[in-house]
Amino acid sequence: MRRRPSPPAVRRIAALALTTAVFLAGCRARGPGSPASSSGPGEPATILATPAEKSGEAVYRRENCGRCHTLFAGALTTGELALPRPPEPDGPSRVGPDLGFEGHRRSDDWHYAHLYDPQALSRDSRMPGSRHLFAPGADGRPVPGPEAADLVAYMQALGRAGRDIWARFREREPAIAAPPPADGALRARGDDLYARHCASCHGAEGDGRGIAAGLLRFPPRSFAAGRYRFRSTPAGDPPTDTDLYRSVTLGGGIGSAMPAFYWLDPRDRWALVLRVKEFSPALRRGGLDAVARPAGGSPAEGGPGADAELAGAGRALWRDLGCARCHGERGAGLSREEAGAAWADPEGVPVPRSGDLTHACALRGGASAEALSRAVLLGIGSAMPAYADALPEARSRRALVAFLRSLRDAEPAATSRRTRSRP
Repeated sequence: MRRRPSPPAVRRIAALALTTAVFLAGCRARGPGSPASSSGPGEPATILATPAEKSGEAVYRRENCGRCHTLFAGALTTGELALPRPPEPDGPSRVGPDLGFEGHRRSDDWHYAHLYDPQALSRDSRMPGSRHLFAPGADGRPVPGPEAADLVAYMQALGRAGRDIWARFREREPAIAAPPPADGALRARGDDLYARHCASCHGAEGDGRGIAAGLLRFPPRSFAAGRYRFRSTPAGDPPTDTDLYRSVTLGGGIGSAMPAFYWLDPRDRWALVLRVKEFSPALRRGGLDAVARPAGGSPAEGGPGADAELAGAGRALWRDLGCARCHGERGAGLSREEAGAAWADPEGVPVPRSGDLTHACALRGGASAEALSRAVLLGIGSAMPAYADALPEARSRRALVAFLRSLRDAEPAATSRRTRSRP
């Protein structure tokens, strides 16, 4: 009689079969010369609009990224958003996550660091580094070469022929779950989650000196200092627990390397908030304090064209308050050199350019009407002042927020043409 394979052998065979099936399916979905995966016949998921994006697709193929990554997710034009979740770290397959909706999920800075040293950002990653796409910089930090820049431009275009799901995600004020009791079990869970997801950038001591920090152009925040740019409290006051929960949920969009942890269970997000607070003497206190609230309204509310008269009044306020001096006439942001400003974080870290208000994913504190109102009234860090005193009337505040929302692109695919092709 033939011997039956042992249980470990069965598991290895099953894992190999799954890997092969996904690989072959990925080849069928994205073979040489075939269009990007789509949500329907003749409906492309990705439109490559710039030379950098098209060149990046060639780099993607040459580097054999399709051996581990699929592009199954198609363009989303209707229906509710169903954001992708990362693969289980203990799964049997070596296949990487699907990249069909990767465009605008993370910042260029995060992608460069991940290409250079994947395990520095994701300790469970099985992806090999692509250090041959980088050159040593004068300060010791690796500098992306042209092919790395084009590859990132291509990834930032993936899945954006229909709605930009990450822009729509950031246009909603996130739901705030009621916090659980801050007991020993929650603290232990926070320790584990922080070590897995946060310490690589923010450091084991919360000082912003993790192993990946040297790969990032914008240094990770020091939690020990307890100073935060995006909050609902006046300058100089500590953020609320809700502010921290919101930041963990939304991340920094494409404006910083901070990922969004929307996919974590609310209890896990609260565990991370509790852990982050423990690093700062100013925030270290008893438990968790927040008022539960549902998610914000439809992204279309208050959007372009919703109230032209109100937005017109906001345009006059934009001009009178001198907002264009920092953000430019179109609101796309200016560099320090263009603005003639010496912007810096409270820690003294230079802020290279002002925010791009034309792109929901570039707004690090969120792109909802509530997020914009917080930024206008309370300021952002030490670079942007608070305008509460200059806007004492509720209608003027709503008008300025309506104008800011009107600055965004009407067509999601248009954002692809502005994605930077070089670092």
